[in-house]
Amino acid sequence: MKKLHVLFLFIMMVAVTVVSCDDEPLEGVFSVTGDGSDPIEVDSDSEECQIAFETLTAAQAAFSVASNEGYAQACTTYAIALEATIQLCGDASGTFQAALTSLGDCSTPDPCFQAEIAANAALGALNNASSDNEEQLCLAYSAALEAQIAACGDVSGNIQATIDALNCGGDCAAAQVATSEAREIFNAVDPLDEDAYTTACADYSMALQAQIAACGDTDGSLTAIVQNLGDCSPPEQDGPVQVTVGEIFTNFNTATVSISGSLLSVIATDIDTGDTFTFDIVLQQTGDNVMQNTILTVGGVVHTASIEATTPFVNNITANDGTAIVGTFSGTFTNPDNEEVLTAGGVINIVY
Repeated sequence: MKKLHVLFLFIMMVAVTVVSCDDEPLEGVFSVTGDGSDPIEVDSDSEECQIAFETLTAAQAAFSVASNEGYAQACTTYAIALEATIQLCGDASGTFQAALTSLGDCSTPDPCFQAEIAANAALGALNNASSDNEEQLCLAYSAALEAQIAACGDVSGNIQATIDALNCGGDCAAAQVATSEAREIFNAVDPLDEDAYTTACADYSMALQAQIAACGDTDGSLTAIVQNLGDCSPPEQDGPVQVTVGEIFTNFNTATVSISGSLLSVIATDIDTGDTFTFDIVLQQTGDNVMQNTILTVGGVVHTASIEATTPFVNNITANDGTAIVGTFSGTFTNPDNEEVLTAGGVINIVY
């Protein structure tokens, strides 16, 4: 066991010694067995080989994050560790020798190569992950690949494709990504494009439900979004006349304006229910209570505006210039049986 400790200490000592000599290229032949002898044969299962791999891993990690100031020392340490691993463990694939060749004389920092080494190390750790640390190591590998893109670029897109193919959190993480993508599409869709809206909404709802199944929904926030999306019918656009009748908000989607001399006759219709709101007004007349013959028809029952009720019908028109009618209204309407219906928050914004 003493021999193994000597190996590790010798590698580190040589690295420091070589770098201290004005950063000149590494020259000479160094023994890696600790006692000056050369290994007789390669044995990848030997304790010496295992220690060499551990030393290489440490040197590799230090090299991948070395600053420009510490690059030469970290590079030289890594080179010596590679040499030791090749001699003690072999290098049938040529991977270690290729890395050693890429290091050159360690005189010029190479951020791209450092990033590649870091990504390879992260991949190696991920390949040996346990169920307890697999997600953490997967995220670390993804971050290392992102750093590699930043340092080296990714013209072919292969690195990004590798990142996209990772499933670091299992089904839950994949479901979260799918939900995020569906949400972006849904938020960008034009509500006036009914087909596109319905499709994007349905996809978003399904993604949310898949996320709930994979990840749970402890606080109920995802379920609340699904409920708000409902059946994904396109949202109703603000109509030219809107008002709360009793306790029911009514949106009159369309409005027509007929002109007879200076008299304008308006018919606003809720296309979902067939209910209507009608009134007359003299062109260019504005101010309080200038609407005439105001009638609200709900469920086929005609209600007439009442100015004598406890809460009388009132209105205020602020624009009436021949192209638009803008104003507000509220108050009581009565049916033929003198039953009252109270309206509130009426808004008129008709362009014709």
